[in-house]
Amino acid sequence: MKFVLIRNLLILISLFNVGFGIWVMIDPVQVMLWMLEMQNSAVPPVDAIQPATKGEFRAVLGGLVMTLGLVTLRCLWSPIYAAWLQPLAWCFLGLALGRFSSLLLDGISNYTIIAASAEVGTSWMLGVHSQRLLSAQEHEDEELEEEEFEEEF
Repeated sequence: MKFVLIRNLLILISLFNVGFGIWVMIDPVQVMLWMLEMQNSAVPPVDAIQPATKGEFRAVLGGLVMTLGLVTLRCLWSPIYAAWLQPLAWCFLGLALGRFSSLLLDGISNYTIIAASAEVGTSWMLGVHSQRLLSAQEHEDEELEEEEFEEEF
């Protein structure tokens, strides 16, 4: 039951990442404005946002976050890809580390605390699910070896 809950939460997080990534790639300016307003930050004039800034948003918050979601979705159902979940866990820990460094260097932000906590939780769930899938795969391999050994004798 616990593993089904973890997998379902990872599915929701992955779908959110895919949807958010697509939104950022389609309209990075709207995402920037939404994020700034949510954090009670000053909102710059839209025409002041440079193409390179939009490109960075599209690349990191769009392309990378969407790909993290897509790869996670692919890995959740197949023990063949279970080993990929561990590097994904490290990616989410890296995101959390960046946010925690921001808390130390820039000050407290509820948004940053919530996002970092979600990333740490996602990383933990990815690690747990990966270990479960890898353990199941090892168990299947052991059973196959035993069957092959018995067939030989």
